[in-house]
Amino acid sequence: MEKHIETILDYNPTEQEWKRFGFKGESHFMKYYHDYMKSNDSINYQLGLLFAMRGEKDKANKYWQKVENDEMLKTLWEDF
Repeated sequence: MEKHIETILDYNPTEQEWKRFGFKGESHFMKYYHDYMKSNDSINYQLGLLFAMRGEKDKANKYWQKVENDEMLKTLWEDF
């Protein structure tokens, strides 16, 4: 059995959140899903962004702490 990989899809992004990520909605995201979620770092980074957008700082930090690529974390200021 294949292990489930948690992504932003598990948290039902709103239309506004999809726009913030640069997508028109879930179907648009799915079109680029494999490129968008290339690594665990990308997945955790995006989960952190989603929770930060929702004002859930502790949850956002939980995912950002899992990001191993320090360069990726340096871009956080560009996203907010």
